[in-house]
Amino acid sequence: MIKRFVLVLFLLVLSVAVSCSFFDPRDPAYPDPGSEIPWQQPYSPATVVINLENSMEGRSIYMTMACCDSAYMFIANGADTTEFSNRWTFSDWDYDVEQNTMMNLYYAVQDTLLPDDSLISVTMSSIDSLPDPVAPADSAEIWRDYEIVAAGLDSCGWERPAKGLVMFLMVENTYGLWSMQYWYDYRPYDYTGELLTWGVVKATVR
Repeated sequence: MIKRFVLVLFLLVLSVAVSCSFFDPRDPAYPDPGSEIPWQQPYSPATVVINLENSMEGRSIYMTMACCDSAYMFIANGADTTEFSNRWTFSDWDYDVEQNTMMNLYYAVQDTLLPDDSLISVTMSSIDSLPDPVAPADSAEIWRDYEIVAAGLDSCGWERPAKGLVMFLMVENTYGLWSMQYWYDYRPYDYTGELLTWGVVKATVR
C-alpha cells in the first residue's frame, strides 16, 4: 500500500513538473536583424554592390560583412590619410577593423530619433566611362560614385552626405559567388573639402 502511494505521489509530482515546463513562457528567440533585408545570391560582382547597399541601409552587420571576402581591406584615399592622419587612423584596415567600425557606426545612428528608414541611405551609381566587365572570371574591378548618409553623425548627415568614388576589387570563390576583397576609396572629381569621403566618416568612429 505504501509503495503504491509513493508511486502515485511520484507520478503526480512528475506530471505537475512536466505541465509547468510546457506552459511556462519561453524566452523569445533573438530576431535576425537581416531577416527583412533584400538579399540576392551574389553570382555577379554587381550583385555584391546591391547587397551592400541594402545591408548598410538595413544596418545589418552580419549581411554587411557577408559582402566582404575574409581577406577584405579598406584602402583610404591618400589625400585623406595625409590631411587627417593626426586625428584618425586609416592604416591596417582589414576585415576585423571594418566589422568593428561598422558596428560602431550602426550603434551611433541608432541613437537618433529618426525613423528606421531615415538612418542610413546608400546610393552607388555606375559610371559610364568605367563600365562593369561583361563576363568577369575570378576577379573584377567595379567602379561606383557614391553618396552615403549616416544620420546622427555630424560628418555625414542628411545635410552633409559622404561623397566619393570607389573601386571595388571583387573576387569569385569556387562556388561562383562573388565578394568584395578591396574597397579603394577616392575623393570625388569635384572635391572641395565641404563633403567628406566615406573613409574619413568611418575613421571618426573606428
